[in-house]
Amino acid sequence: MARQVNYDQKIEAIKAKIETRSAQLRDLKEELAKIEKAAAASKNEEIANFIVSKGLNPAEVLAVLQERFGQN
Repeated sequence: MARQVNYDQKIEAIKAKIETRSAQLRDLKEELAKIEKAAAASKNEEIANFIVSKGLNPAEVLAVLQERFGQN
């Protein structure tokens, strides 16, 4: 005798797994964004500290960078 398959039950189980994994993926993307933001802030602080430690004027540094790499 052939085994009866409940496709509706399998479909719902897969949909539930997709929903769970989608939520996990969304959470991971949020965590990644927070970490990337923190890393950028840390790098910006490092740059600012370097400028201050060398006694440079931030406006002059910006002007040189804009001249070298163009504005925006």
